[in-house]
Amino acid sequence: MRSRWKLWSDRGIPIPILGLVAALLAVATTVGVMSYRNWDLSGRNDALESTLADYRRKEADCTAAIKAGTDFLVAANNFDYRKPEEWTAKMAALTAGPVHDYFATPKVAQDNTDLIKAGKLRKTATVSDAACTAQQGSAVRVIAQIDESTQNFQTPDPVKTTSAVWVQLSRDSGSWKAVDSGRGDQALRGDLAATQPPVAPTTAPPR
Repeated sequence: MRSRWKLWSDRGIPIPILGLVAALLAVATTVGVMSYRNWDLSGRNDALESTLADYRRKEADCTAAIKAGTDFLVAANNFDYRKPEEWTAKMAALTAGPVHDYFATPKVAQDNTDLIKAGKLRKTATVSDAACTAQQGSAVRVIAQIDESTQNFQTPDPVKTTSAVWVQLSRDSGSWKAVDSGRGDQALRGDLAATQPPVAPTTAPPR
């Protein structure tokens, strides 16, 4: 029984050419497989780079928002009846949107000054912890824990508390500004008293 190679040779098909064709086919197949693999790896690398860039951007936004949110919470929860006008000015500087418009109103600034002075209100607070809880586009929500010390003419000894608070921030002209804030379910947008000083008692201070 004659071999396939002998039959091809008898028909005039040179064996070396068949070997060359086979070698070329093997090379072409290898090149094709490698090209597809390289294309697939390139696509995966591009996707990974895009994902990493997105994570880095979100991480940077979160870090900046925490800084801005902390600054806002410290400003909102620190005031002194001996220099009351500073409080509303800081609140206006660190907020945007309707909240900013509220604190930027001259009458509001005067009312807050009068209230803080009348009640001899003093409050100090520090943020002991803060973290991002939600990010969507140019908006970030930050939750925090603050340690507070509050006193007025009725309570000369400071009352110390620890509170959980939150602040919603939005990017405004390249900077992060507070647009809403509250404790629990109480929101600044719905109730502007949420971060204002406590209402001064109506009774006259003791002499």
